[in-house]
Amino acid sequence: MTPKDVSTSENQSIQIMTRLKEETKAYHSKLEALPYFKALIEHILPLECYVNQLRALAVIHGVLENEMATSQDERVVDIWENGLRKLPLLEDDLAFFKPRVVSDASESIQAALAMTEKIRLKGIEKPTTLLGYLYVLEGSTLGNHMHRPDITATFHLNALDGCGYYSSYRDQVQTHWNRFSKKVNGIMDDPSLHNPVIEAAHEAFSGLEVLYTFLYPLRKTNVPFHVTRINPEAGNHPIPEDEREIEAALRASDRGWAEFPYYEKRYGERGKRFSDSDACWLVTLTALDQESLKKQMDWLLRVLATRGMPSLMLEKTLCFLYNELAAAVPEKTAMYEKLRGAADALKETRLRDIQEKDFQKLAGEFGQAVGPEMAASWKNTGELLVAAVADERNGTEGAVASVQGWLTDVDRFSGQWILAVNEILQKAEKVTYKRIKT
Repeated sequence: MTPKDVSTSENQSIQIMTRLKEETKAYHSKLEALPYFKALIEHILPLECYVNQLRALAVIHGVLENEMATSQDERVVDIWENGLRKLPLLEDDLAFFKPRVVSDASESIQAALAMTEKIRLKGIEKPTTLLGYLYVLEGSTLGNHMHRPDITATFHLNALDGCGYYSSYRDQVQTHWNRFSKKVNGIMDDPSLHNPVIEAAHEAFSGLEVLYTFLYPLRKTNVPFHVTRINPEAGNHPIPEDEREIEAALRASDRGWAEFPYYEKRYGERGKRFSDSDACWLVTLTALDQESLKKQMDWLLRVLATRGMPSLMLEKTLCFLYNELAAAVPEKTAMYEKLRGAADALKETRLRDIQEKDFQKLAGEFGQAVGPEMAASWKNTGELLVAAVADERNGTEGAVASVQGWLTDVDRFSGQWILAVNEILQKAEKVTYKRIKT
């Protein structure tokens, strides 16, 4: 047996958490030696560096946590639990510092986005390797616990305000880590799975090294707002530079979700973040001519409608967006008219095969069928169902199935509700069919 064979045999008998610790320990001292952490320990770290650290970590955690929570891999499913989420803590910390108006640091955001691209790829190709990233980020809670006094002293923080992420698990951080280690060792008991996970951990540490190198000292940027501030998982698409337009877009998104409670109930907080970032992106389209903007709307309509979001939601959001923008930035009202024009075009398409009176009649029948309590709790769901049929008739294949499947789930809804959903869809299909025939 060669020395290499002996080494391989020994590795196979060692638990994965022990191997991860031993084979990545050099990174700990390497990261701690970076200027960012030296400045933190000396209590001279600028606030903008800390806030941009939180923003970058929100990007990474947002993607990793979603990949793990939605994974179909049995081992990932067994290891992942909601108690591991850190994105809510990061969002709370960022909300605390929002009044300070700290500009986004583009280099650190790009470093975080580079890590998320690798995370998403691992989620597709070999989901168990996501555990390498999880090991690194969960392990950082031990270091965070040690640095929390530095954070509170440097930025004069009280209690958990602004440092919830650094306070993960409070005084139970070691107990949690021991429990996490035991769980991972038990589930990842196949030695053939270890090496790819360890390689992923190396990759995660390398990514963090690049990130923290960019975080201190920060280079000035000409872009004050990056979309990841609105939605850590949004990627790299443009948003307005005018804060008034951003705030108007967020208000329009709020109004859209209030108009259709179905969206919050189905897509939750993550869906709302995407609604917010999409609304900001829509504002940037006003720089296009009307025809180019319409093409973008047609594309977005197809994407959303096949994911359970009928075009009516986009139509209403564009109306809300126009109203909010015109009120917030009146000097650009003429440019914002393009959004209202796009909304009118969507409405015209929606009503091509079903008249407005028939549309409203069917939606009203659905409300009566489900009863006043459900009709109020699920306001305007009848409109969405009829709109899905219109979208399907207008060429968006799968628009009906994408809402029908979820809204007829027997584990979620009563028989009365499911019957009403199926009946209103059938009636809408008959109405649109007759209109086509005539």
